[in-house]
Amino acid sequence: MSFTGTLCFVLAAVYGLTSLLLSILVAGMWRAGLERLRSTSGDLLALRLLPPAGAAFLTLAVVLPAFLIHEPRHEVEQIGALLVVLVMIAFVAVGHGILRGWRACTAAAALVRDFGEVNRCCVMAGQNVEIVDIPEPMVAVVGAWQPRIVAAGNVLAACSDAEFHQVIEHEAAHVSAHDNLKLLLLLATPDALAWMPAGEDLTARWRAAAELEADARASGSDRYKRVALASALIKVARLSSGIKRQFPPLSMPIALEDVEGRVRQLLAPGATSARRLRRKVVIACALLIAVLAVPLYGVVQQGVEALVAFGP
Repeated sequence: MSFTGTLCFVLAAVYGLTSLLLSILVAGMWRAGLERLRSTSGDLLALRLLPPAGAAFLTLAVVLPAFLIHEPRHEVEQIGALLVVLVMIAFVAVGHGILRGWRACTAAAALVRDFGEVNRCCVMAGQNVEIVDIPEPMVAVVGAWQPRIVAAGNVLAACSDAEFHQVIEHEAAHVSAHDNLKLLLLLATPDALAWMPAGEDLTARWRAAAELEADARASGSDRYKRVALASALIKVARLSSGIKRQFPPLSMPIALEDVEGRVRQLLAPGATSARRLRRKVVIACALLIAVLAVPLYGVVQQGVEALVAFGP
């Protein structure tokens, strides 16, 4: 195989192998105790994206320069069976991630079409809010690239002005935090963790943490706003009794899975605290790994050569 062909196979295989190993590591850490820790949505997002992001970083920042420096340009190599298997794993993971992301986007677009004609629009919390007539008592941010806040007319009718305003403030907090775009990243992650129960658990935990943080951003430390939002959650939960419509994954409807916990958190602010992962520390560690790997390029290339030649 030519130099360019070997390079493409090596990069794909290394990404597949590294993302597989990191997926297993994250799943093991999650089951070993991380799932019992209280974490911010940022922590959970970073942990869930570690396998694809870590694999891409090591492939491009370590293996690629080592290969370009030490691999002879005009040497034709035979690739082994292991390399082919790892390339297939990488392509399946990436392809499945793209498929999941596409399905999530099309499902969100179909939901918007199902809403039918918008009765009226209003501006609240700096966002356009579309009021629609649907039987489900839903208020949600729908879509990733151009998120829309959609509210059912029955929620508007059931809530007082202050309560409905706080519900919209909650959804506006999702928009300002780009939570739907983050959710798309979680749904489309190209790694083996997406096929494991731990991957689903991490996404569900991220959703729950994002809801609590949106509650906090919407109401702040204002007691009256917190009470209004808690009251609105209870009213929407009562309206939802007996209704079990499944909304598409790429939407952030007002979550009712843990109304009691959210109400308790709203009425007792500051009772718990979550650790925050320092972004600068992560960036510094990544740069340190890239720098420390420079003297080891020769060893890295030897490992790559062994990987290429492994198998019949």
